[in-house]
Amino acid sequence: MSGIQFHFKPFNDSIMDKLDIDSRAKDDAGFEIPTQTSLKLSPAEVAITREIESFYSANLQTTNRAGLEDKLQSNESLRKADGHSGQISSLEIDLNALYLKNKAILTDLYSKYKKDSNFLSFFQKENKLYEPATLKSSSSKTIAIIIVTAMFLFESSVNTGFLTGSISGGILGALSLAGVVSFINIVASFLLGRFVIPNLLHVKKSRVNFSRLVLLFYTPLVIYINCALGVFRSLSQAATETFNSEKLAEAALQAAWPFNDFGTNSVESNALIIIGLLFAVIAILDGFYFDEPYPSYGNVTKKANESEAIFNAAKEKTFDLLYAKQKAGNDQLTDYKDKRAKANLDWAFTIDSVQAGFSAYPSWVNSLRKKGNSFLNSYRAENKRYRNTPEPAYFADEFEFDFVDDPNIQFRSLVSANIEDSEKEKNFNTADNIITSEYNDAIKKVNEIYSEINANFDRFLQELSR
Repeated sequence: MSGIQFHFKPFNDSIMDKLDIDSRAKDDAGFEIPTQTSLKLSPAEVAITREIESFYSANLQTTNRAGLEDKLQSNESLRKADGHSGQISSLEIDLNALYLKNKAILTDLYSKYKKDSNFLSFFQKENKLYEPATLKSSSSKTIAIIIVTAMFLFESSVNTGFLTGSISGGILGALSLAGVVSFINIVASFLLGRFVIPNLLHVKKSRVNFSRLVLLFYTPLVIYINCALGVFRSLSQAATETFNSEKLAEAALQAAWPFNDFGTNSVESNALIIIGLLFAVIAILDGFYFDEPYPSYGNVTKKANESEAIFNAAKEKTFDLLYAKQKAGNDQLTDYKDKRAKANLDWAFTIDSVQAGFSAYPSWVNSLRKKGNSFLNSYRAENKRYRNTPEPAYFADEFEFDFVDDPNIQFRSLVSANIEDSEKEKNFNTADNIITSEYNDAIKKVNEIYSEINANFDRFLQELSR
């Protein structure tokens, strides 16, 4: 990990090339600049000192001092401040609010579940039902519908094939008649098995008697229609073969009472009757076992089961929501702990930067002073070579640049951060122990809050079931 660097840029000699020191020294010497009695620097010397001092001032502004100060302040607040208390309080409020909200929802769902469950028990007792309802799955119901549809299509196609050529109207006439008969045999029989036959099991005599009446009418009707169709097929085929329209009309009249003409039936005609009656019986059974046979027993049971399933799902969802909230809280605590630990580590790196900066500053200032006097000496040496008069006395003096040598004075705001490694390590370990200890206490507290709410939730569910 790298922190903010507290560094000082070395002076670049090429900067001085633009001053053209040797040339200016030679020119000044020709004009006896500076004069022998002068106590002030020549313009060229002033330019050299200003270049060095400007470099010094400019680099003091780019040492990241402000960044180091901000970093130390922000890191210090994270290292020492215990923000977990606020997190714990917020999480406790959220957990309790979530619990109370779902508790109210569960109370309403349980009331509906008990209402539907009690009604189911009452329904069973009232109707003397001692076995649970036989509920069919969606796939079973789909298969039952497929069977009915397949029988309808099969019977319609077979009857159409048997009747084609035996009645007027051709294939469309045969298809129309076959479709009507198939609807009665299959669809009507399925509806009879689904809604009429089950009422024979009902405890109410009125519903039993009504179902018997419907069966008393429907059974002979189905038998009659299939027998009439079979006889009509044989008689009409015979009439068609003779091309006698009077016999074709007579076949229709004879088929109106088919029981006197069974002896005339062909194999195909008997097959029509057998297929029709067999499919009618299968359709009735398919409708009867489509779902729970006893009227309304299946719906009442489904309603009770759905209410129970919704309640149980809400109960499981509440557990999941509370756990997710607790886990999110623990994650927040962990994230904050990691942030504080990083701040502690950043603090240590920042201290290292301050130490390095305070250590490097005196050498940097001294190097700039030497560099500046070196340039001044170069100018003076060249100036002396071409002068006709003695050089001024100050040429022998070293120039005192306007530098602050002591980093404790130059960087007063960072003095407190310029500590020994032993003190830094001690402070780092102390903060690290505080961060770890406070995090462990916070996790423990959150888990205690979660356990308490879970215990309250368990007691609430037990009270509901009483």
